[in-house]
This record gives sequence, structure tokens and C-alpha cells, in this order.
Amino acid sequence: MRAFMTAFLGAVALIWVLRPVLSLDVPAPRDPKDPSLFQFVRIRYNGYLGGWGSGRWVPPWMHDYPRAERNFLKILMELTTAETTAESYLILDLDDPEIMNYPVLYVSEPGYWNITDSEASNFKEYLLRGGFVIFDDFRGASEWSNFTECMKKVFPKRNFQELALEHPVFHCFYDIQTLDMIPPYDVPGKPVFYGLSDEEGRLLAVANFNNDIGDYWEWSDESLVPINFSNEAYKFGINYVIYALTH
Repeated sequence: MRAFMTAFLGAVALIWVLRPVLSLDVPAPRDPKDPSLFQFVRIRYNGYLGGWGSGRWVPPWMHDYPRAERNFLKILMELTTAETTAESYLILDLDDPEIMNYPVLYVSEPGYWNITDSEASNFKEYLLRGGFVIFDDFRGASEWSNFTECMKKVFPKRNFQELALEHPVFHCFYDIQTLDMIPPYDVPGKPVFYGLSDEEGRLLAVANFNNDIGDYWEWSDESLVPINFSNEAYKFGINYVIYALTH
């Protein structure tokens, strides 16, 4: 009995001595909404129609939410030095001054977008201050027309231009080898990457037309699409974020 008690007390003493070391091995969990962490900001808008997404009827701006955010943030956290968590995402409106606090915005289904004057004004100020926006998940001539019409309210004299493979956004983290991306479902045309730049050539916005990289993010952990296709979608997303954070 005495030997047992001696061994037990010795073990307790050892744990007490090692307690400061052990506590350092397990960092305290971060608050997902900590403003010092990278936040994935999805834009909400009053658009047209709705659709089926993630097993429920949702408005266009909400497609792939929140699985796309969670999966993308996990990959961003694991493969880059960007500090974030899988739950560091939020939804904001374009006329909310709060968007000025976040370097990247994401707009889903801009083919159904409807932008107000107050949203256009605040959005323009955001982009001129150094913000960056990703437009994703739209296809066809009518959706492109609606999208560009909305952007003309933001920048009446600026036009989107097709991005070449040589553009820095495709090489700022991953060295993307081709823009011939296969979309996750049938679209009426070849996927094309468009960009909108300022006078100095800084990319303000990228548009994944005839494509839907958010859909790849959403279902990447369900084996519904070939893993190499999902990996390419993550590469584009990570490059967009790194470009926005460094330019």
C-alpha cells in the first residue's frame, strides 16, 4: 500500500511539474468571429427567383452556403499561413459600411443580382479602397447581361476583360497551369475568367463565368466529383484570396 501511494503521489507531482509545458501544447481555441482572423464574407442581395441548394430552396445569393465556406476555409487554413477557422464566415449586404473591414467579398449567382443605388455607391467605395470581390456561379448570355448591367451602376466606364493565364492572380500562390477548367455541371459555353481592374492595373474583381467553383467546394468532401477537379477549384479560390491580401 505504501509503495502504491508513493508511486501515485510521484505521478501527481510529475503532472503538476509538467502542467505549464502540457498547457502550451494545446492552444486555446480561437473565436471564429475574431476580427483578426480572415473572414469569408458572402454578399446578400435582393435578386430574382430562387433555386434548390444544399437540400433546400434558397435564394440565389445563398447557393452552396455554408458548406462551401466551411470546406474552403479548412483548406485555406491548412495550406496557407492565413489565420482563420472553418467557422469564420458571415453574411453582409453591399450597403453595409461593415464590408470595409473585410478584404474579400463573395457573390454567388450574380446573373440574378439586383443592385440598389446605395449598394452600388458603397460597393464602389469598397473597391476603390482596396477591396476585392469574387463573382461565381453564373452562366449564359442573359445572366452575363444582368451581371454587367449591375456593375455599370458601380463603374459606368469600366468593362470586364478576359483574363489571360499570365495574369498574376493565377500565379500568386499556386502556379495554375491552365484556365481550361471543367465546370461541375453542364453550362451553355466554355468557362471563362474575367477581371475588372483599376487605373494602375490592380484587379478589383474576378468573375468565374460559365463556372461554379463554389459548387466544387461544397461537395468536395462527398466524393461526388473527381478530386482533381475539386483541387483545381480550391487553387483558384486560394489564389484569389492571396492576391487580395497582397495587392
